[in-house]
Amino acid sequence: MGGRFADYLAKNALGSSRAAKRYFGDEDIRHFFEKHQDRAVMQAYAGWGVLHYRATKSGQTHAEKLLAQGLPEAQALLLRARIASYPSLYRVAKHDAKAGTLDLEDVLLGGTVTVHDRMMSENIEDGLFFAARVFAAGQFHFLDPAGPPLGMAMGTEAVEFLQKSGLEITPEGLRRDAHKFGWLWDWSDQWESRMKSMRLTNMDGDELLWHTASFAVADVAETRRDLLARKDIEQEEGDEFVWNQETGHAAKTMGGPVLLGRIELLGEELVLTVNSAQRFARARQWLEKLPGVVFRNVTTRPWNEAEKDRPLDERIAKEEPVEITPDLATAIQRMMDQKYMDWLDTALPVLKGQAPRQACQAAAGRQQVTILIRTIPDPMGPAPVHVPRQAMLQALGLEGQATSAAPLPRPSSAAPSRPPSSGGKVGRNAPCPCGSGKKYKKCCGR
Repeated sequence: MGGRFADYLAKNALGSSRAAKRYFGDEDIRHFFEKHQDRAVMQAYAGWGVLHYRATKSGQTHAEKLLAQGLPEAQALLLRARIASYPSLYRVAKHDAKAGTLDLEDVLLGGTVTVHDRMMSENIEDGLFFAARVFAAGQFHFLDPAGPPLGMAMGTEAVEFLQKSGLEITPEGLRRDAHKFGWLWDWSDQWESRMKSMRLTNMDGDELLWHTASFAVADVAETRRDLLARKDIEQEEGDEFVWNQETGHAAKTMGGPVLLGRIELLGEELVLTVNSAQRFARARQWLEKLPGVVFRNVTTRPWNEAEKDRPLDERIAKEEPVEITPDLATAIQRMMDQKYMDWLDTALPVLKGQAPRQACQAAAGRQQVTILIRTIPDPMGPAPVHVPRQAMLQALGLEGQATSAAPLPRPSSAAPSRPPSSGGKVGRNAPCPCGSGKKYKKCCGR
């Protein structure tokens, strides 16, 4: 059957500007084929063309013509299964390259299904999204691409784009508007282009650039007292301090103090670390007003460049990273579970200032919150942490409210909120993998 789809495309049956405009939103079909040739764009376009495209409003699709002409029974069964299926946006909940399977969650309609695709299972990561059509063949499920693969951070915005395009999130609506998943090819190009040129900032709107500055200290005890006398300085451990800000837009947005930088007293030296030029200028201004504190030098590095060694601190032996044991990984997962449950009562701009629990009082809000939860990406870090999506849906009374007429069966191995058990290592002075913003030794490392 795949060969018939390929033949249909090779015969230029979909080469018309009308067909390309319908699926890609643009007549330049060559552009999409050349740019996305390694992302199954031809297969996705051919699948849509065979199953959905009509040269005239009253004309037949190519699939309908094939069935009318007569096909071997096995091919006819597979084609009918494809026709009965609908495209949707799926998230990879889990993949098993050895078994050749993927556990997929239908982001739009709900439900999970185990799909058999050995090649894809060997070349994909958990958490990715892609537009596809899942269909049954006997006791197994297979898929055809319906649009582009998308990164972990693209799910929520992709759904928003589809909704703004007028996509009706029902099985019938997804079949009728199958071409709108093709619009995601151009949308993903624009998204990636925007991300490349995006100016990344901290909570104050400053462009991210790590600054590590050294100051000479005449009297360590006096400087320590002067630091502790400030309301915006908090002592962590020994001669380690954090510089906080409790007022302003950033603190209001975060609902609490914002960490501006870190300070360490190392013998007769004070080391300041902040993440922007503006914060460095602010800190230098008040630090140089402290008696006996004199600026020496500052080094900078981009936010995405790894810190090779602890700068200005060669006198302290490099600490061995702490292994993330299964017990610690489970503790981190539990901590993050609580953070995500607290999110349910947090006002969100995307919900027009409502908290998810409030938004769920209306039918439209329930659908939007459900999709938001399904598209939250899992945090990145040395310890694998999973968003407790099922628990969040249950807490809001949304679990089991899939809009699909026939929800796909959930495989027992696809529970997304399972606590991680694999290892990993994190330095004691590195940011805690739970995402708190504190050092590991001052958070989960305790």
